[in-house]
Amino acid sequence: MHIPDVNVWLALVFEAHMHHRSAVTWFDTLGPKDCAFCRFTQQGFLRLSTNQSVMRDDVVTLTEAWKNYDALLRDGRVFFAEEPADLERHWRQRTRGCAYSHRVWGDAYLVAFAEAGGFVNVSFDQGFLAYGGIKALVLR
Repeated sequence: MHIPDVNVWLALVFEAHMHHRSAVTWFDTLGPKDCAFCRFTQQGFLRLSTNQSVMRDDVVTLTEAWKNYDALLRDGRVFFAEEPADLERHWRQRTRGCAYSHRVWGDAYLVAFAEAGGFVNVSFDQGFLAYGGIKALVLR
């Protein structure tokens, strides 16, 4: 099972996204119930879809963002995953030793989610490969 980051979800939905083709090519290889949203990626997808600074001409209304999310969930390959029971322990471990960086939280959360729930992280961000001992797929 896979847990894509927010940017992968955006790339799947918005054709103008620079990684749209790569995301769709990867997504087309998946089987049933193989790709999960979590609350973090759901919220990020909805928030960024409606942010004009990020989406520019592709920005959507809050209602349209929900419709895009619902369309993804109707796809048999996609499901919503609740937080794994042991998530916080993994998340705390992944943030130990980080001095001062607000940028660590989101990626560390997704890495911890994947570890605790048996998922593979999926991203366009090479930074995921810096987390040792995880299963990660970096799309190009």
